[in-house]
Amino acid sequence: MNESKTCDECGNEVTPDSDFCPNCGVLFPGDIPLPCDTHGSKVATGVCVVCNRLVCSACSKSRKGRLLCTVHAGVVLEEGWAEVFRSTDVNEAEMAKAFLESEGYTVHPTDFGSVGYVWDGGGDSSISRSALNKPARLFVPIPGYVKAKEVLQDWQSSSEFQD
Repeated sequence: MNESKTCDECGNEVTPDSDFCPNCGVLFPGDIPLPCDTHGSKVATGVCVVCNRLVCSACSKSRKGRLLCTVHAGVVLEEGWAEVFRSTDVNEAEMAKAFLESEGYTVHPTDFGSVGYVWDGGGDSSISRSALNKPARLFVPIPGYVKAKEVLQDWQSSSEFQD
């Protein structure tokens, strides 16, 4: 029988053998206190929901009910998704989306639609998207963020992308 337990912090269901909640990063009480991955002499108070590093109160950031390490504190999170790519060039974003999907990632694109005409003669361009702060953005499920970011960085630095 596959039962689950409920996280007291966020209310999400987790597997009974979980040491932490993957949604909010809270550590479940254990017999032995765990050390922070950054500050080994301090006791970890949670887990970064992006990279699963143990964090203490000194190096964790809380945003929208989720714990993050200092490395991932700036990652845009929306519900269960993490922003892995943004560009004011929709064609570039479409290529990144196609590449991530070819690598097996589930991708949720946002702001790919037309932003309309901003000024006389100016249509949906990188400049108008930038002026309106409407870049095309790609999100992947939070647990896949770190690997997807690495894969995209390798793709962007490849000679194929530069051509």
